[in-house]
Amino acid sequence: MSTALKAFARATGRLWFRQLRREGPALPEGPVLLVLNHPNGLLDPLVVTALLQRAPRFVAKATLWKLLPLRPFIALFRPIPVQRAQDLPEGASEAQRQAAIQATFSAVHRAFEAGEVVGIYPEGISHGGHDLAPLKTGAARMVLSSPTRPALVPAGLVYGDRELFRHNALLRVGEPIPHGDLPGADPESVQVLTARMRDALRALTLHGPEAERLRLAQDIGWLLAEAPRTTADLEGLRARVKALEAYLGGLDPAFRAGLREDVDRIQAWLQRHGLRPDQIGHAYGLPEAARWLPKALLRLASLLACLPFGLPFWPMYRLVGWLAGRLTDEVDVTATVKLLGGILLLPLWAAGLTWLGLRAIHLGSWAWLPLGLLAAWFSLPLTERVAEDVQAVRGFMARRHPKVPALLEARAQLLAHCPELSRLP
Repeated sequence: MSTALKAFARATGRLWFRQLRREGPALPEGPVLLVLNHPNGLLDPLVVTALLQRAPRFVAKATLWKLLPLRPFIALFRPIPVQRAQDLPEGASEAQRQAAIQATFSAVHRAFEAGEVVGIYPEGISHGGHDLAPLKTGAARMVLSSPTRPALVPAGLVYGDRELFRHNALLRVGEPIPHGDLPGADPESVQVLTARMRDALRALTLHGPEAERLRLAQDIGWLLAEAPRTTADLEGLRARVKALEAYLGGLDPAFRAGLREDVDRIQAWLQRHGLRPDQIGHAYGLPEAARWLPKALLRLASLLACLPFGLPFWPMYRLVGWLAGRLTDEVDVTATVKLLGGILLLPLWAAGLTWLGLRAIHLGSWAWLPLGLLAAWFSLPLTERVAEDVQAVRGFMARRHPKVPALLEARAQLLAHCPELSRLP
């Protein structure tokens, strides 16, 4: 089952995301409790499973089993159900609540005894907030009350744009959180370990206590990106944002407000000209253009050849997006709805197109149908690459714009004021 799960997670992850990246040390051998932030619904366990060598068994709320479309998806991940107090029948006694908690703890402890990796989201909810939600104490109590104490490993999930198809995801694994000095699951030890988890998760993610300061740090972090890239460097962004957040915290509020206005003006200018921050200041020299042009023309020609096979899938893509917009407006759930909608509807759509293709082609020519489906698949990455080529043309045309020197000077001044940024990889 673990092999099938990882194959499913990797195949689905490669389809949904343009880039999946993992940073940090490997998981320790033996039992592990993996604690994570929870910004993107059911895509979070998918990303983690696709990127780790050892597939975790996630602790999941039991109410998920009531959603029929989710049951096959859930069963594949072999989660450990947790019966929360609010999920119990109205009027449930304290003894029933304690029995439900003990059943979950026992299942987790058995997984530790078997040397498994268990994944848990100590916030208890998926959400789109700027900061971590208050951490529940269950994760700390699971560790401190276990007869077989596991390694406690934090990991942070960072997304380029979590609502959209074909964006990037980063899993940042941290060093194990020490807990050998804590004697047991007494209230004081539980609170200490929960606080350690919170500190570890904040360092690995883009979460922060002040929404405006964090948003400004993220916006400046994007503006400081250097050298055009085909995919966003989320690890570089995370490191920049953490350094910027600390720097901005020491600034006078009035100065920070002025900086916010400057950033807004720069972002508006970039948007008007259709440019990315990493294109500002790039020379786009003649040797680079000479290497790029033949490849760009080849990509364009290949796309034109594949596009007729990919276009029939466009209506289904739009339908799934439309349905997601009608079913939810929560940023942490949108991608889950789109993914599940695609898993359910896309095979039906492909089967319908296949049937129509078989009806339309001559007998004996059916072997061309798989080639058509393959061409449709290749039209997706080709479309992305051609869009990048168009973006490169915009950068080339704007390289001598009179505003560019001022933008480069603003970047240099910020780097001078925050020297930690210059030392980042």
